[in-house]
Amino acid sequence: MAGQRLETYTQWGPDGNGFFMHNEPGVAMIEKARQLGVRNICIHKGIPFGKQSYQHSLCTDIGVVAKAYPDINFIIYHSGFDPDVEEQGFVDGSGRAGIDSLVQSLIDNEIPPNSNVYAELGSTWRFVMRHPQQAAHLLGKLFKYVGENNVLWGTDSIWYGSPQDQIQAFRGFQISDEFREKYGYPELTQTLKSKVFGLNATVPYNISMEEVARFTGGDHIALNKARYLENPQPHFRTYGPKTRRQFLNLMKWQEG
Repeated sequence: MAGQRLETYTQWGPDGNGFFMHNEPGVAMIEKARQLGVRNICIHKGIPFGKQSYQHSLCTDIGVVAKAYPDINFIIYHSGFDPDVEEQGFVDGSGRAGIDSLVQSLIDNEIPPNSNVYAELGSTWRFVMRHPQQAAHLLGKLFKYVGENNVLWGTDSIWYGSPQDQIQAFRGFQISDEFREKYGYPELTQTLKSKVFGLNATVPYNISMEEVARFTGGDHIALNKARYLENPQPHFRTYGPKTRRQFLNLMKWQEG
């Protein structure tokens, strides 16, 4: 059962309020997962629902449980990213939200990079890829403090349509020499990007590279890719509101 996962939102609990993973029901959830042999716990952090339970969208509890349960992989969906927080260079003890809340929790609890905490990029990369400096800080901090082996690709494309724009933006993105020298961020090599795109996920989900090659070499995606390369016709289709009226209708739907 090593490849199975449990998924939770800490901004909502049984009583309608949020909870922390190091308190009830978080601890009970972790203990039950261990009893069942489940070693991957996926936790939505960041992208707050609103003012209610905002504190539970922060990652202050992640380092605590990662230290208490070193045999469990904690996969942090959205990496704690908050669209209302401008990502900057990390300052120890600053108390900022966003990615810094995850970084600070790891530091405070002495969780080294490439341990049992993973940062996932679903929606996160889509938000910041249009802001190069924020994107550089966000990725740089995750690689530096969470680890180059522990950053996982995600797109949340179920909400946005084709993730091709996200894939192309990530493939072409680079952290500047200035930021790498000043903040200690790594160079985004093709090797590192390949790890993020999928290779890093083989570890927590206990998948061998032999299995990856066996299942992806001739599946329908590989076959479609081969056919596409013979006659490329990209459409770059995305979903969502395209006019002001559609946008206002979407906002009205969300508020309702």
